[in-house]
Amino acid sequence: MSEPLQDNDPRQLGPYRLSERLTARPEGIVYLAHGPAGEPVSVAMLSEGASADPAARDRFVAAVSRGNGVDNPPAVLKSNTSNPAASWVAVPHSEAGPGAGAYLEPVGVEPTSGSERSPGYVPYWAGGNAPATGRWFGQVSGGRSAAAAQPGANRAAIIGLLALLLLIVGLLAVLYMWLSQVSKQAMAESEKPSPSPSSEQPSPSPFSPLPMPSPQPGSSPEESTEPESEQEETTQPPPGGSPSSDVPSVPLDGGDQPTDVPADPEQMP
Repeated sequence: MSEPLQDNDPRQLGPYRLSERLTARPEGIVYLAHGPAGEPVSVAMLSEGASADPAARDRFVAAVSRGNGVDNPPAVLKSNTSNPAASWVAVPHSEAGPGAGAYLEPVGVEPTSGSERSPGYVPYWAGGNAPATGRWFGQVSGGRSAAAAQPGANRAAIIGLLALLLLIVGLLAVLYMWLSQVSKQAMAESEKPSPSPSSEQPSPSPFSPLPMPSPQPGSSPEESTEPESEQEETTQPPPGGSPSSDVPSVPLDGGDQPTDVPADPEQMP
């Protein structure tokens, strides 16, 4: 009776996608699988204990390659017996026959050369039927083993990496264009001519002449300048003169001429 795949079961062996367990025995496990075209396939894989036993593994190889110990061996579609971690064989699925389980029959029975009454024995690994891949592949998220990686998962990872690479390239292109624009602006500013000294306005000199007063309306230039010249003559003291010489002299009219002043004031009338 078939049962769902367990957590330690692989999901794919070679080109075959496993879908469920058909039988489980100490020698190995038989799976129902499907090929690339969807055809049903029976796949038998050695158990963990049988894969660890070199003698059991040799019997499995002999059964797959030469049909030793197998009655009416089914046609082998594909097999992998060189990998001790996961040895398996695939045959066409048939509801009537044992399918790939026929190649597990001679794995747990060692041929005897003596009498048929000689006692048989049970291998030391007969107590367990875990698949061999459970020792080599760790669990992944969702209770699925690494051997059961979906082909679409790898495709999605590759697409994601390509998208990330394109994003990085786009960012680098934008950064390059921005740096080019900044460098062009810096070069344009450095190439601008500086103003020459001749174009600058001269600063006013502290010794520039004072502005002359404008003449009053109705007066001639000679009249406007005469008081200034007379004031300059009267205000400038002669060199070496006394302080009384600073008093300006006033011209006298004809009637203001001095008369004879008596020397004795008492003689004045």
